[in-house]
Amino acid sequence: MKDGFANEENRRGMAAPDGVSGTAANGTAGNGTAGTGIAANSTPRGARPRPFPVGPFSPEEIEVKRQVWVERTRDALPSLLQAYAMIAVGCLIMASGYSFFMIPQRIAPGGVYGIATILHYASTSLVGRSLPTGSIGLVLNVPLFFWGLHALGGRFIARTVFGMVAASLFMDLLSYVIKIAGWQATFVGLDPMLASLFGGLAIGGGLGIVFRHMGSTGGSDIVGQILGRKTNISIGAWMIITDAIVVLFASYYFRNLNLSLYAVVVIFVTGRVIDGVLEGRSHSRAVTIVTQKGEAIREAILFGIGRSGTVFEGRGLYAGGRKDVILCVVNRKQLVPLEQLIAKADPEAFLVVGKAHEVLGEGWRPLSERLGGAITGI
Repeated sequence: MKDGFANEENRRGMAAPDGVSGTAANGTAGNGTAGTGIAANSTPRGARPRPFPVGPFSPEEIEVKRQVWVERTRDALPSLLQAYAMIAVGCLIMASGYSFFMIPQRIAPGGVYGIATILHYASTSLVGRSLPTGSIGLVLNVPLFFWGLHALGGRFIARTVFGMVAASLFMDLLSYVIKIAGWQATFVGLDPMLASLFGGLAIGGGLGIVFRHMGSTGGSDIVGQILGRKTNISIGAWMIITDAIVVLFASYYFRNLNLSLYAVVVIFVTGRVIDGVLEGRSHSRAVTIVTQKGEAIREAILFGIGRSGTVFEGRGLYAGGRKDVILCVVNRKQLVPLEQLIAKADPEAFLVVGKAHEVLGEGWRPLSERLGGAITGI
């Protein structure tokens, strides 16, 4: 197999552009005449760009590279398993939000599982028994998955399938536990606003963990990505539109406007919690300083508060004078002392202070620690 691959590569040589001989593609003038063909490192006007000049691999090189990728995949296996474990945990937390709060309260906060909640109650009159919400959601996700596979390609297929199945199974399992334990009346009797808040926290926290580990539970995010690519409307806007349609349909079916308002609360809380899980809490401040006394401020940052930063050379837009642009990141306690030191070093300095959602790298949290199981290498 290796020899066949190498021989095929040798036979084909470099994939030369149309009208350029294989000899020219390998670095010699083409068309059979030295000096009259097309140079190997030039591209004639109107011709396609020449591919990167990498020759065929030898059988030994192929085997070495194959072993390197096998070892890389083997080394990434623990991180990959950790990522799937965290996706499962996220699906369990999300499912608890639906099973404990949304389904008993008949709140349909958009998405596939919002539709599944409506069909869960509608199935009693349609087929004579209430169908499991998770199973309905899984069935609804199947055509969406294949639509997304056709429109978006095969990226993250395994994690999407795993997330869809895990979320549906956990949802039905928790609903079954509630039923056999006799807790249905307890969750039905909860205050709807409290159920909306805690349900949103659980759904948002679970989805945030799933998204953070490059997973998906299907549903409206697939629809949003597909329609976002085909139109000029953003993915987030399409997700809001699809969720709004589900909320309005639930209001019509249950004949209860209050349930739709509670669903809006759940959607809002869910979005905020997802952002918090993905971006983290903001304890740091990014400070940009524009000054003509860069050395004095440099010393103030290094020795006054014990931080570091990066200096850029800039020019004023109006006068065109040279200025130093200093970027540094400090925690909240260091911000006021830094401003005081800058005021002493250069009262005319220009400062821009902004929240830094995350600061990763030297002197702060390592990038590898932040990503954790999301680093799979494959």
